[in-house]
Amino acid sequence: MLINKLKELIENEKNCIENIPNEIDNAEKETPIVQEMSKQAKIMKSFLNCDCKYYPLNSEDNDIICGYLESLQRSKDGSFIPIIVDISDNLLDAVIMNAVIDSDDDSESIMDLGIRENKKRDEFFKNGIIDFETSEVIERYRKNMISKDFSAGKELLDEMIENNREYFGGYELEKDELEVEDDPTADMDDLDFEEEMEKQGEILIAEIPVENPWEIFAYIPFGGWNDCPGNEDIMSISKYWFEKYGAIPFAISHNTLEYIVEKPVDDEEKIRFTEEFYAFCPDSVDKYMESFNIDKLAKKIYGKKIWHFCWN
Repeated sequence: MLINKLKELIENEKNCIENIPNEIDNAEKETPIVQEMSKQAKIMKSFLNCDCKYYPLNSEDNDIICGYLESLQRSKDGSFIPIIVDISDNLLDAVIMNAVIDSDDDSESIMDLGIRENKKRDEFFKNGIIDFETSEVIERYRKNMISKDFSAGKELLDEMIENNREYFGGYELEKDELEVEDDPTADMDDLDFEEEMEKQGEILIAEIPVENPWEIFAYIPFGGWNDCPGNEDIMSISKYWFEKYGAIPFAISHNTLEYIVEKPVDDEEKIRFTEEFYAFCPDSVDKYMESFNIDKLAKKIYGKKIWHFCWN
C-alpha cells in the first residue's frame, strides 16, 4: 500500500514533525531507480513548475518515504511544502481543467486560452513542456487563488453538515450517540478507508513554493466533481483544519486526499470532527454503510495522525 510504512511511522510517533530527522537517519537509503518519465509525468512536472523528485512505477515504498521525509525536513526553512503526487491521466486532466482565471463575470480556463477541442493534451504540452501562453495562464491562476480570503472554512463545514444530515444513515448526530466507549472487541477492519491507495503509478514529490499548506491547492487544483468539494472550498477547509489541528496535505491522487495531523482530534472535539469528516467526504463512509455506525467512524478517526479521504 502506498507509503503505508510512512503512515505507520507517523501514527506511532508522539510528534511526527519534530522526529522526522531521526526517521531519515534510520531509514535505509538506496540508489533511486533510473527510468524515463512518461509523457504524463513530464506534463505534470511542467504544470507544477517547481522542484520535484521523480519515482517511477512500482518504486519501493522506502524510497518514497525517504524522499518525502527529506523534503519535509528541508521545508522547515519556509520556502516550500512537499506533497506526494500520484500521477494519472485523471488527476492531470482535473488540475488542468480546474486552473481557472476569474475575469469579471466570465471565467477563462486553459481550455479557452489555447487548449482547443481539436488539440490533444500532448500537442500543447510540447514534449512534456508547457508552452509560454499556457504557463502564463496557470501562473495568473495561482496568484489569484493565493490572494483570496479563505477564512470561511468552519462556516462551509457547518453548511455541509446541515446539507448532509439527512443522509447520515438512519442515525442522528447527538452527543450521547457519538460517545466513544473503550470497546476492545470492536471490529474496525470493515472501515478500511485506505484500500483505494493500494495501487500507485508514477510518483512526484513536489516541493510546492508556498508559505501555507492550503495554498498547495493553488498549484494542484483539486475537486469540483461528483460529491468532492470545489477547489476553493477545499482551500478554505484546509486552512481551518491547519489552524485547528495542524493538518497538512501530504498525498494526493485523482480521487484521494490525505493529511498529516500534528494535533490530532482530542476527546472534546471528536463529535464535531466526526460530523466534519462525513460532511467533507461522504463517499469514504457510504461505501461501508451496511456495516457502519457513528461509533465506528469516531473510533476510526479519533486521535489519528493521518486523515484519508476518498471520493467515488
